[in-house]
Amino acid sequence: MQAPTPDQRLTPRHNQIAIRLHCHAGGGWQRLEAQQWTPGGFCFFHAQPFAEAVLTFKRSLQHFEGAIVWSRVCHDQAQVLEMLLNESLHSRLSHHTVTQDTRQRLLRLMRVQGMADAKLQVLAALGETCTPDQWQHRVQERMQTALFQSGVRITSPVWDAVVAEAQSLGDVVQDLERWSGSLGKG
Repeated sequence: MQAPTPDQRLTPRHNQIAIRLHCHAGGGWQRLEAQQWTPGGFCFFHAQPFAEAVLTFKRSLQHFEGAIVWSRVCHDQAQVLEMLLNESLHSRLSHHTVTQDTRQRLLRLMRVQGMADAKLQVLAALGETCTPDQWQHRVQERMQTALFQSGVRITSPVWDAVVAEAQSLGDVVQDLERWSGSLGKG
């Protein structure tokens, strides 16, 4: 399985809404939620490893295929914490204007394991306000959902349509959040 290229990491990932899909594996259909999705693919969590390198997915009655390009086991709390920190770093990075050199340094930091304290410091500098207890709560939630995470690359007009629909719904969700937040100010 190949590692993501720097260009892929610069592609904005969306998580304002999860996309519910079904995946055909092990002789049956399983439900999953596409997270950190882009027009080129998504990540998802699952309880069992997949033997297949190419999986069939469906949304409603539309089918499409995707290739698993990476997988990782999420079996210890430290690893799950780093995964959550990396996701937060990527999200924060997409909302801040930084130099290309700084962006590349932060992307390299995300790929290094065992740097949770450094990642927490960078997140704090970028405005993250989670307390250690809140991070631990997030870790426990993630560990209950699944033990594996995989990334899927997709080239399909069906997936393109799913992403377009999700982006339009996500824009509505974000507009409502901004609107409701402005009502609370006064």
